[in-house]
Amino acid sequence: MITIPVSTDSISEQDYIKQTLQNRPFFCFFPPVMEAEFLETRVKSSLYYIRSGQWLLLAMFLAIIVIAWVFFQDIFIVNDFYQLKFIELPLGLSILFIIYGHRISEVRANFHRVMFPVAVFVITDIQLHIFLTAETGYYLYAIFNQAISMLLIALGLRFTTKVLLLIYMLGGSSGLALGSFLHLPINVLAFSYYFVLFGVVITVLAWISERQERFAFLQELLVSYQSQELTRLNQQLDKIAHEDALTHIANRRSFNNAAEREWDIALREQRSLSLLLLDVDFFKRYNDTYGHESGDKCLQSIAHAIRDAMMRPADLAARYGGEEFVVLMPDTDVQGAIMVAERILRAVDECQIPHASSTVAPHVTVSIGITTLTPTSGQPLQDAIRQADEALYQVKDNGRHHYRIYQSGRAVV
Repeated sequence: MITIPVSTDSISEQDYIKQTLQNRPFFCFFPPVMEAEFLETRVKSSLYYIRSGQWLLLAMFLAIIVIAWVFFQDIFIVNDFYQLKFIELPLGLSILFIIYGHRISEVRANFHRVMFPVAVFVITDIQLHIFLTAETGYYLYAIFNQAISMLLIALGLRFTTKVLLLIYMLGGSSGLALGSFLHLPINVLAFSYYFVLFGVVITVLAWISERQERFAFLQELLVSYQSQELTRLNQQLDKIAHEDALTHIANRRSFNNAAEREWDIALREQRSLSLLLLDVDFFKRYNDTYGHESGDKCLQSIAHAIRDAMMRPADLAARYGGEEFVVLMPDTDVQGAIMVAERILRAVDECQIPHASSTVAPHVTVSIGITTLTPTSGQPLQDAIRQADEALYQVKDNGRHHYRIYQSGRAVV
């Protein structure tokens, strides 16, 4: 599927796509960037057809040569094998280049530009062959070869209709010019039928096919845009569901999900798990003094300080509610929890957020309750939260602005 980033430009492109699909214009052409995308899809389909039919194409060419050699040998041996050397051999090399040339990176990068002169040459070469065999029994077969080549160029090389028409015009006119220059017999009426009329029919069919392909391409683009927009909206919804709108760290729901998951892992593997519960000291006084807008900015600064103090990607900082924050640290012993708690205390202090109503310090501070435990069978996650909460209240009852560790039913400094 075609993938294009959603942007302001893509929104206007979506409007263009919808309008084009609705109106379905008789002649449908795209803006330059979109046209390049469309042409690239045609190159890919052309390479697919070439790879899929390469052996059939070679077999068909060899069959034409063998039949001509068996039944019309006199045509090849006249004039020192002139037709074999100057018609069949260059034609065979051109077909080999069409089949295998795309393996060259420069050819693949400029596929239609490279194949354009090759296609013109093939048509010109076969047209010369028709003129050379005009007075022999091979004349009708040469015309069939031209019709086959025109059809294969249209279906296999996947040129746009206007380019295909130009190839036919250049190939036909070049053949006529060379035939006249070499004084070869030219049946204008026959040429009008087998080349001009047949070329018009193929061109019209190619245009109908291309027109439908262009509408299908636009439909695919529109589906791609809508799919990307849906993905973006889902990501936004997921972000809203798991991120606190104010502080832009994880919210309580996200913490609960992560805590339950890590609790099960710690229980299964018998690993320690640490939990830090933080509370902003005298935050109500801060709001009363500085206003709720300043209070929001204060919480944002503290959330950033907590997040910056984290030591591992596996640790999770979340807003637990109001002015409370929580830090979840899987596979962490008490010493690791203490280290993080001290880093958080320092980080918040370094913010130097003025707090004139605090009785602890002239700036905003936090208090931290810590618990570290290895879950046992049947023990709920709420035990860890309760223990951290009890340790936090011990901090508040004993001066704030420090941490306490819950151990054996009591909180210790």
